[in-house]
Amino acid sequence: MTAPILAAATALVLGVTASVAAAETVTWRFNNNYAPTRPESAHIRTFAENVEANSGGDFTINVIEGGGMNLKDADALRWMQTGTPEIAFIWPTFIGRDAPDLASLYVYGSVSTAEEHLRALPAVEEALTQGFAERNIPVVGFMALPMIDASLFCREPVKTLDELKTKKLRVGSREQVETFTALGVAAQIVPQNELYSALQTGVVDCALYAARFAKSISLQEVAKHAVYTGFPFPPAPYAIVAHKATLESLSAENRAALDKALATLKEESFQFDGDAEAEAAARAALSEEGVTWYDDFSEEDVAAIRDAAADTWLKLSEEGGETAVGYRAKIIELIGQ
Repeated sequence: MTAPILAAATALVLGVTASVAAAETVTWRFNNNYAPTRPESAHIRTFAENVEANSGGDFTINVIEGGGMNLKDADALRWMQTGTPEIAFIWPTFIGRDAPDLASLYVYGSVSTAEEHLRALPAVEEALTQGFAERNIPVVGFMALPMIDASLFCREPVKTLDELKTKKLRVGSREQVETFTALGVAAQIVPQNELYSALQTGVVDCALYAARFAKSISLQEVAKHAVYTGFPFPPAPYAIVAHKATLESLSAENRAALDKALATLKEESFQFDGDAEAEAAARAALSEEGVTWYDDFSEEDVAAIRDAAADTWLKLSEEGGETAVGYRAKIIELIGQ
């Protein structure tokens, strides 16, 4: 082989090798509409670091936080079909318009402890995996929502459900409106970014909110009276979803790196042992800023909320169709074991 031909052949081989290497180097975008201070955001940043480490730098995930991609949560089933972003997490409650069968896998008042939630989890994950697959969106993993207690923060003292019936209550979702309306409470949805002003001006008297996040919107400045309602917010896990064609284009090595990082994410996020301590610390910090905490709602009030929530759950499941009713039945069976 002459020198020119040898040189050309060598260049061709090197070029092919470089092309293959380049093809194995992948960058994805992860849409995260939550603020960087949320615990979920910290989990996702660690997940992205693990993907890069597992792949030896061949697979990078850029996490775009705080709504930086300008994608609405309610539209998640639509933008996940486009390939932009390549990966994201979706909380089922947000997608009621497009997936009513998935939006009400839990409602506020469905479960009261991490133990109940963990018993129900296999049925919840099965429903999410099946439901997203039917919409051509693969679920690649799960991330836990912490067991976040739902408390009432009020402008004036409210210690019982009867006292709450004389107030205007802010909630964050339709199922909460339905449950509290059934209990005789005037409930309305107020967006989080409008909540401070709504309390300050008396548009609402109380807000169903989490002590762990109250200071992030300075809630303690306008609602200095608080009581725990007896239930966490619906702890349905976040489904980690990927764009189908993009996922299928991954090399075996990069898919293995992704799956390993997802397994770590699930293991670490589904640790609820520190939630009680985090809640206690949040309440103590709010107390230092002038919030008065009253005794938790009574057993009678908690039972009334659970009964109303059960009716709401059935109603919303029936709206979601036969499949949603089936999901609910399986989850209730596991909760009761």
